[in-house]
Amino acid sequence: MRCLKRIGDAFLTVAAVAGVLGLLLFLGIQTGRLQTMVVISGSMVPTYEVGDAIVARRVPASSLEVGDVVSVFTRDGVLVTHRVVAIEGGPGDERTLTLRGDNNSVDDPEQYVVGDALVPLVRIPGARDAIETLRRPAVGIPVVVAACALVGFALMPSSKKRHEPDDEPMPDGPAAGPVPDDVDAPGPPRTDR
Repeated sequence: MRCLKRIGDAFLTVAAVAGVLGLLLFLGIQTGRLQTMVVISGSMVPTYEVGDAIVARRVPASSLEVGDVVSVFTRDGVLVTHRVVAIEGGPGDERTLTLRGDNNSVDDPEQYVVGDALVPLVRIPGARDAIETLRRPAVGIPVVVAACALVGFALMPSSKKRHEPDDEPMPDGPAAGPVPDDVDAPGPPRTDR
């Protein structure tokens, strides 16, 4: 039972950290500061593999430099993640970007005029496969049940330890400690003066 309690405590700690990170990610996405994406092509191999998940943050285009990896929308509304190979100035924060995938031999045919762009912060390798696997009821339901069981074990009150007798015998006579004044203690007679 003690082992299950420890496993439950460890799970609760991991779940708490994941919960805080999830909340921060949710708030970042809701405020437009963060974006999550899944890589669907091999144009950025070896930097990003197909199926990797990316968490990116939004930055002004004026802060971009050649060599940065950015995610921007094409004219057709498709999000593309490639490396900046050239930047041309524009009014205010607006910039014209020339991009190329790390696995491509030529620049993208389209130039991107943007006021801001998404810059990857975190790469989660193979996240697409893990997400798809967890979505299957045959996997997801047992994982949720196991997680609930671990939380239950972690929240169970610990049992009180039973007092085990010491190996040494107790000495004969009264227990050691102070004796109140109004109680006669064994020993020499007291005289009040």
